Amino acid sequence: MHRDLRLCSIGHRGLHSGGTDNIGHRTIVVGIDGSPHSDAALAWAVDEASRRDLSLHLVSAGVHQPHGGTIAFEEAYVDAIIASEALESAEEHLAAAVASARASDPDLVVTIASTLERAAGVLVELSARAHSLVVGRSSYGPVMGAALGSVASQVVTHAQCPVVVVREVSSHPAGQRGVAVAVDGSAGSELALAHAFEQASVRGVHLDVIHAWWTRATAGPLPDTRNDQLADKHLLLAEVMAGWSEQYPDVEVRVSLPMGPTVTAIIDAASAADLLVVGSRGHGGFRNLLLGSVSQGVVGHATCTVIVVRPTRGDPVSSGTLRTWREAAVAR
Repeated sequence: MHRDLRLCSIGHRGLHSGGTDNIGHRTIVVGIDGSPHSDAALAWAVDEASRRDLSLHLVSAGVHQPHGGTIAFEEAYVDAIIASEALESAEEHLAAAVASARASDPDLVVTIASTLERAAGVLVELSARAHSLVVGRSSYGPVMGAALGSVASQVVTHAQCPVVVVREVSSHPAGQRGVAVAVDGSAGSELALAHAFEQASVRGVHLDVIHAWWTRATAGPLPDTRNDQLADKHLLLAEVMAGWSEQYPDVEVRVSLPMGPTVTAIIDAASAADLLVVGSRGHGGFRNLLLGSVSQGVVGHATCTVIVVRPTRGDPVSSGTLRTWREAAVAR
């Protein structure tokens, strides 16, 4: 397995050698594979880095599966040639990506790395130090029967920083479409809410707060309790939003309570947004899962770019500086 990444750094200070030691909370890591989805991910990352004065680290993995076990000299020679070609292809993708990034923002600092290791493993390892990780929705080919690419799926599940899965580059002018966030009252969704408010503020757009809910249909007239449930949800949403609106007075907040199957309701409610923020997992599902079923469904089928936010050491939720909905309700 190829353990050493080929690295260099490109920026307004010129071209120089570099490494992964300089990757930190001011660096966005981007998976590059030369596909249209990868191009969309790069465009999103360049825009985000320019807006926040961050650097980029572009990673491209050559696709190569060497023979295992004891092999003949001829097979080893062929493997070496294929590996060299795969790495050369990865470096070509990186060169094109750097040119594109520099055309958009000549002052952007960009580091690059090519490798023959599995892309998902490299990206997940880098996520431990990165500001965020950006991938195209179907990068490195699809999983059979899945809507999300294999690398994107693994990265969303295992990364240790916010992961941005880019669906496409919006054709709408900046500022015309907003940010949406899915909330369910869990600590994870509280962190997503914090991230969404910050994104909306930085972008100068409105924020759609979505809480999907569902009551099983029953025979005969609808129970009166449904209206009571809806009233309670509106009240709780209003209380939670009040605190955030004080912190972000510049962000216009729009609240929606779509009724229906959770994933479908969230996707439909966020259809007009440029960006949808979700927590890695909410109240439902099994606690040992790294990514909740709702988050998986939203990432795989949303019509816009999705950010998956996962609690990390020192974040506001884990450190207890953000109240969960449950605590807010008790404080009432």
